[in-house]
Amino acid sequence: MPGHFSDRLAESILRRRSLVCVGLDPTLECLPPELLERWRGRVSDLGDEAAVAGCFSEFCRGVVTAVADVAACVKPQAAFFEQYGAPGWSALAEVVRCAHEHDLPVILDVKRGDIASTGVAYARAAFGGAPGLTASTGGLDADAVTVSPYLGEDSLEPFVAATAEGRGVFVLTRTSNPGAATLQEQETGGRALYLHVAELVARLGAASSGRYGYSDVGAVAGATAPTSLRAVRDVLPRAFILVPGYGAQGGDAAALRGIAQGAAAGFVVNASRSVIYAWRETGVEYRAAAAAAAAAMRDELGSWGRGDG
Repeated sequence: MPGHFSDRLAESILRRRSLVCVGLDPTLECLPPELLERWRGRVSDLGDEAAVAGCFSEFCRGVVTAVADVAACVKPQAAFFEQYGAPGWSALAEVVRCAHEHDLPVILDVKRGDIASTGVAYARAAFGGAPGLTASTGGLDADAVTVSPYLGEDSLEPFVAATAEGRGVFVLTRTSNPGAATLQEQETGGRALYLHVAELVARLGAASSGRYGYSDVGAVAGATAPTSLRAVRDVLPRAFILVPGYGAQGGDAAALRGIAQGAAAGFVVNASRSVIYAWRETGVEYRAAAAAAAAAMRDELGSWGRGDG
């Protein structure tokens, strides 16, 4: 994967004039009945795991195709696929390939973080390059991954090393969940822990920047804590920020005030349920509903991306 991940993401944002990252979090109870019925009819031939995985793949590929003109990137959450074993992993690979066919960068949400050979194996699973008997394996070929910094800098090194091969990393910094403050807001050395993480992100990404000036090592900081989000931006003026918590979790466009940096704004905003399950609210066919929801989100975020919000 040549070049810089940050450049591919910046170009996608600029080409589509969009800051939207569509999260792909498939759950059986929320899928369209017509898909469920079709794949339920194949359980006797495929088995339950493979049938569910096939249903997830079809649904997510349908969403990807529908939002390809209005989303800057997509973020599959690996756990929803992994729970169905090897068929689920294969379905996830199909979704990644579909996104690449539409020239959409893929941020694989795996939240990995471990040391030494285990960390290397996690990175190879996401990106590729595990040794085979005759050649290296392909892995999932994701453009970027989310990682956890809790084990320290050495746990992030295998992922940061992959930036030299065109990959990207988003480090959990100030997350959007209600319990985030329990650890992340704790003060040490006179500063909140999440700011120490942001400083680590800045250091790790200092040597890996593309022609748009953004680092290939970015941060995850949620829209549900706007003050903390802006504090992260202050530490990371040239990093991409992946912003979860928009939509169903309660974050809104106003939380993004003041965080745009550079020609491509320097951030993307993730929404999952409010886009991929929009059909449940509107009654419209699921792909058309997802496209409309993503377009509406793009339009709402547009002025904030230009820095005039």
